[in-house]
Amino acid sequence: MALTAEELLLQVPLRNGMEQDLFQPVRKLEFSPVTLPAGAPAQQHLKAWIFECEQLQQAIDERRKRTEKFDVWFAETCLSKRPPGMTSGGVLSPARRSEKR
Repeated sequence: MALTAEELLLQVPLRNGMEQDLFQPVRKLEFSPVTLPAGAPAQQHLKAWIFECEQLQQAIDERRKRTEKFDVWFAETCLSKRPPGMTSGGVLSPARRSEKR
């Protein structure tokens, strides 16, 4: 009895020669149950936030003081040496002479 090519191939068990390179089943990971620590009282959190806000306000005030000090120094040192037209934002142009009649 002669088998056709399709029937012959159907009788051959399928096996992948590269199956050792394919992904193997991964076993399920098991974790211990997660427990959250007890929360701190609200008053303690409030004190920490107030402290942080005070520190931030001090840093902002210090920055403003340093900025004002720099602006004064810059005006005295650099801007005072420039012609008035450059510092006032006006256009430097020659003055018009009045015509004599």
